[in-house]
Amino acid sequence: MDTAYLLLRYAAALVIIMVTTRIRRHLRRKKVVAFLHPYAAQGGGGERVLWVAVAALRKARPDVRIVIYSGDGLSAKELVAHARERFGVAVPDVTIQPVCTRRLTNAKTWPVATMAGQALGAMILAMESVLRTPPDVLVDTTGLAFGVPLAKLLAGCAAAAYVHYPAVSQDMLDALDRPAFNNSKRWVRLRRVKAVYYRLLGKVYGWCGRRHDVVMANSSWTRGHIQQVWGRGALLAYPPCGAMKGITRKETGKVTVLSLAQFRPEKDQMKQLEAWALLPPETRRKAKLVIAGAVRHADDQRVLDALKRQAVGMDGVEFLVSAPRHEIMALLQTASVGLHTMRLEHFGIAVVEFMAASLVVVAHASGGPLLDIVGTSGERGFLATDARDYAAKLSSIIEMDASSRRKIGENARAFVAERFSDSAFGRTFVSALAVLLNPARPPAAATVLKGGLN
Repeated sequence: MDTAYLLLRYAAALVIIMVTTRIRRHLRRKKVVAFLHPYAAQGGGGERVLWVAVAALRKARPDVRIVIYSGDGLSAKELVAHARERFGVAVPDVTIQPVCTRRLTNAKTWPVATMAGQALGAMILAMESVLRTPPDVLVDTTGLAFGVPLAKLLAGCAAAAYVHYPAVSQDMLDALDRPAFNNSKRWVRLRRVKAVYYRLLGKVYGWCGRRHDVVMANSSWTRGHIQQVWGRGALLAYPPCGAMKGITRKETGKVTVLSLAQFRPEKDQMKQLEAWALLPPETRRKAKLVIAGAVRHADDQRVLDALKRQAVGMDGVEFLVSAPRHEIMALLQTASVGLHTMRLEHFGIAVVEFMAASLVVVAHASGGPLLDIVGTSGERGFLATDARDYAAKLSSIIEMDASSRRKIGENARAFVAERFSDSAFGRTFVSALAVLLNPARPPAAATVLKGGLN
């Protein structure tokens, strides 16, 4: 009886919360589009997507109120200034709704059963967000799909997602079936438990993904995995990469090879140093390697420190840490080669920015660079796999005459200018949300957006 009574009380409390939250939403004069992006002050490609999306929506829909759920502790004025300085994006009239539970989505908060803990954290964060400011349309831009069903239940809102990469991918699930190096009975049992854990998590993740009303994917690779894991289509919306538009080349005598990425383990800058060490000495003397990137916290600093230790004694290697935008732009003007080594990069905004600045790119032969950006023809850049392959590609580019490098750079620039512009992304994003903001729109349009485009 006591248990039944407690359950009844909890159910009644949930109903009261749902009713009051929905009443608050319906009493407003303006519709609210809210972005679930708790780390809005970060300096990565995901944040550029956020700010360009917000700017495009504000321009197209001045009648809606735009809210960002952020746990950065910064005001709207400070975040807008950050967007202008870091990304060159002007964002007028945005509301910041502070949230205090974003740490629950951080992997470090959950040393055991990390992904399950993060899923629970996403639910709590989404609940806090919509209870503070109930949205009419909730847009998840950081992969917090586990929290969307609860948010929709509480606020009665529509939900959209812009997916950079799936939290649970088919690659992860397939890896569980590969033979293990350690085949002891204890290890085999652990692998079986882990397989059940991940597959169960994948089922829940797929169910949560199907609760979205509109889904956008940033690349063909991501869209394919969304189809596999979520069991639904997605609209292909390439990230906005128009920051390099109008850049003027100022090549110097020495060939500058530029790496531009946050100092994170998956970016694999160590492979860049390994490739650099494999270059013939006479080739290395003709060039320099500049590894530029942002340090967000102590973990990033440890990655940078390891790279600097590896580079001791190497000629022609420089590090540029957390440089302001004008320094990065100056580097892009003078560099000749763009280097990117992350395997299975879901898209690769840095790769596009290299190409938009007319650099000759060498990127990993996987993910977005392979499927959407560089391609395999060699006409607009090159792909590589291991350090030796990178070294061979870099050597050939450094030894190439300037006119040949210029031709490849021009091909790359023309390609990305058409496909990955800020305006193209903005049009796609606004059109996708229009289905949710204008319920009277013909059903056929909603069906196309939900199912995805080829």
